[in-house]
Amino acid sequence: MQYLYKQFMPIVCMSEMVWKCFRCNLSFKDDQIAEMHKEISAHSVTKVKTIVA
Repeated sequence: MQYLYKQFMPIVCMSEMVWKCFRCNLSFKDDQIAEMHKEISAHSVTKVKTIVA
């Protein structure tokens, strides 16, 4: 069973680019929402790569 898990795991894990506000600890998948947050709160938003299972 462990061998099957090791083969299946690399297929399941993918990376995804999101925008993150480190001051609020919020993540946004959509660029428009991240820009809206940036305008409303005056916080900087950074594009980061996350691992999604």
